[in-house]
Amino acid sequence: MRKYPLDYVIYKGPTYIVEWYYMQDGKMPAYEYFQDMEEKDQDRFLYMVKYFADSSKGTKLPATMYRIEDSTEKIYAFKPRTERLFNFMYKGGKVIITNAYRKHSQKMDKQDREKLKVAIKYKKDYLKRVKEGIYYE
Repeated sequence: MRKYPLDYVIYKGPTYIVEWYYMQDGKMPAYEYFQDMEEKDQDRFLYMVKYFADSSKGTKLPATMYRIEDSTEKIYAFKPRTERLFNFMYKGGKVIITNAYRKHSQKMDKQDREKLKVAIKYKKDYLKRVKEGIYYE
């Protein structure tokens, strides 16, 4: 029996495959957030994902679109406008979108840092489940 959602892949480019992270119960927190975003922000995010996945390795997106949020844990964020969609990279050119939030101020406040902690937790869960062979079955 399939435990993962069929539609977790957002886009497959020649360089990267961008996916929604899914929890053991099949929920996809970032996708659920994405569904509630304004259509213009959804379109901008999808454009950024396609541009990123189609770019050659080493190509840097402008910091206004994509930047590292935690250099220790290597958590990045796509930045369509005021939304931040956290993600990390994995072997084989995978980019996993974990969760998202709406930015509250110029700098990360306490509420925003909590969302970053959730992204780190999801990354650890992903790595553990991949290592155990139960994430992709």
